[in-house]
Amino acid sequence: MEEILNQNESVEFAPNQERKFIRFFGKGSSFFGILILNFILTVVSLGLYYPWAKAKLRQYLWNETELEGSRFCFHGTGKEMFKGFIISYFFILLFYIGYFASISQTMENPIVFFVVLIVFFVFLVFGFYPFAIFFGWKYRVSRTSWRGIFFHFTGDFKSFYKMYIKYLGITILSFGIGSSWLSTNTQKYLFSHTQLGSLKLDFHGDGGDLFITRLGGFFLSYITLGFYLPVFIKNLFHFRINHTTISDGKIQRALKTELTGKQSFNVLFVNFLLLIFSLGLAFPFTQIRSYRLLLNSIEIPSDIDYDHIDQQPGAYNKATGDEMADILDIDLDF
Repeated sequence: MEEILNQNESVEFAPNQERKFIRFFGKGSSFFGILILNFILTVVSLGLYYPWAKAKLRQYLWNETELEGSRFCFHGTGKEMFKGFIISYFFILLFYIGYFASISQTMENPIVFFVVLIVFFVFLVFGFYPFAIFFGWKYRVSRTSWRGIFFHFTGDFKSFYKMYIKYLGITILSFGIGSSWLSTNTQKYLFSHTQLGSLKLDFHGDGGDLFITRLGGFFLSYITLGFYLPVFIKNLFHFRINHTTISDGKIQRALKTELTGKQSFNVLFVNFLLLIFSLGLAFPFTQIRSYRLLLNSIEIPSDIDYDHIDQQPGAYNKATGDEMADILDIDLDF
């Protein structure tokens, strides 16, 4: 049954061409066991085990992902995440106490009430969100290694904040239209300041292209009653992967995916049936199927020198931003 649940359609490539791919070896049964144990321990501990549960999940998923015959490793610990968990909840709690105390005192005056709502919205979106994205990303990449070489992040929060606020303002003033440029430029900043040792990442996607992809995807998914959704997901994945590059200091090459709409549809449709007929219990299996579909389709440049990567300084183990991103439901898995 495990083979049936994890089976994805293979991609056909041109013969006699050297190609290298990321490989994901996770199994639904193993993932299911981790989720069940995490759930039990989190409930028994009244939620205090959650940071350790999240660390266990990442350690499993990272370690099941392989590049050039070597697995990735996540070094984050439950203790680090617990500290960030406490700090994040403290500030979020203070924010909401102030918020509810303020609106309860101003409900009788509509103008003051509206002003208070705006002030707290600005404080949340312009304060917590950029902090969570920047430091959440910094923590995740800095606690990840491959062949003993750590990723590190060279970004500066001040420069990131200026960029983020600029495009966030455009997004608000354009009633959400600018979100594609906000998303693209955020990814561009984070990737362009991320390195695996001496290997450098970058992202070259354009906000206009993402906007057209999103607009067409939303429209076609609506008029086809959702049947276009797998193609839409495939198009978004193509945009992210095919505009990402890696450089070893001598050459710069783009990653590539040839994920097809048919593959996406097959996996999503089977996942939907599994969830329906299992009353949701097949969720771990559907997650692993999705991870395998996406990761196994990523082709890495074959002419990059992966065997001579110099370690770079930049250790970072503060998980406050990562936990805040989790609380605010911010997706950092670009």
